[in-house]
Parts: sequence; C-alpha cells; structure tokens
Amino acid sequence: MCVSAESLSSTEFEDLIRQKLPTALRDHSAFRFEIMDIIAEVFATKDNFERLLEEIKELKEDGNRRFEEICQRFERIDQRFEKVDQRFERIDQRFDEMARNQREIQLTVSALGGRVGHGLEEIIKQTVEEFSGQTFKKIEHLWLRDAEGGVYGVPADVEYDLYLEDTVNYVVEVKSHTKLGDVLNFRRKSAFAEKCLEKKIQPIIISVSVTETAKKKCEELGIDLIARSVVQK
Repeated sequence: MCVSAESLSSTEFEDLIRQKLPTALRDHSAFRFEIMDIIAEVFATKDNFERLLEEIKELKEDGNRRFEEICQRFERIDQRFEKVDQRFERIDQRFDEMARNQREIQLTVSALGGRVGHGLEEIIKQTVEEFSGQTFKKIEHLWLRDAEGGVYGVPADVEYDLYLEDTVNYVVEVKSHTKLGDVLNFRRKSAFAEKCLEKKIQPIIISVSVTETAKKKCEELGIDLIARSVVQK
C-alpha cells in the first residue's frame, strides 16, 4: 500500500520521520551531510554563540567608553559653569562692596556736616538693615516734645536722625566723632523715645570715629555701634 506524505496527519508524519531518519542518516552519507548543513543554517554552532557573545561584550565596552566620555564632557562643562558662577559671584561681591563704600562715604559726609541731609534716610536704612538683618517697613525723621525737660534739663524738642520700625525698632544717631558724653546723651534720648512711643527701642550710633571709652560704654549700655575707626580720645 502506497501512502503519500500529504495524506498523513502531522503526528503520523513526525512518527514516520523518527522511524526512517536514523536509518537514512546511517545508510546515506550524502543525505547525512545535507541534513547537517540544514541544521547548521538553522541552529547556531557553539562558535557562533561565542562570537555573538564577544560582539555583545565589545558593544557593551564601547558603549561604556562612550558613556564615560560623555560624562567627562559634562563634568568639564559643569566645571566651566562653576568657574563662570564664581566669576559672577566675585563681581556681585565687588558691586556689594562698592555700594557699601558709597554708603559709608555719603554717611561720612553727612556726619561731618552735622546733620542728616535730604535723601540720606534710605542710605541709613540700608546700613541698619545690613547690620541687623531686618527689613524695615517704616522709617521717618523723628521729633518728640519733651515738655518736662527730662532729656536736656529744660523743655525742648528731641530730634532723632532716623526712626526705623519692625520686629526690633531702632532710633539712629549719625555723628562724625562719638565721645563718652555723646553716648550718655543718646541713651537718655532713646529711653525718652521708649517712654513716648510706648515701644521697645534699640539705639544705634553710626559714627566715623569713636573713642575707646565711648565704645566700651556703648557695649555696657547695649547701644549698637557702627564706627569706621576707634581712637584714644
């Protein structure tokens, strides 16, 4: 009985291959080599796998090298930006220093003139803000009437170069040279301001120069002091 491959089911065909293929491979060398070529084309050999793995390894190493190069480039770029930031920081420091020096010069001129001139209120405010770390919401040139004469011994108007109001309230005295008597006088003025305004007041003196005794008395009395130089007398 002749049976064609097309008439067999897949299972029957596989069983037939299993039965006939070993004998055919043993008996027919040409057929055996043909089958081996087919298998070699379909399935990779051990050498093929090893070459493939080596190629993958090389690709990975190359990728790592490139990634490292990219990281190094970004690191160099970061270093450049850091240098630029440092330059801008130095420029900002120079501008801050210039602004501070300009304020000191204007305050010095004002102090040498014996009074706070027009427009210097903002400079005094900036100076005290930098010293105290506060931002004042109210500033004004302050006059208070001492009807009882407690400050000067006779009734008089008591003048303050500037009053600044915030969490801590300041009265400011700007002078060219501060001596012991000036400190004691300003202490009476600040105490009078506390009484009149019914607020805690922190006195601060801004002076071109101050004597050693005046500086020590400021420390004893709790008066803040900003002075460019300390002298003997």
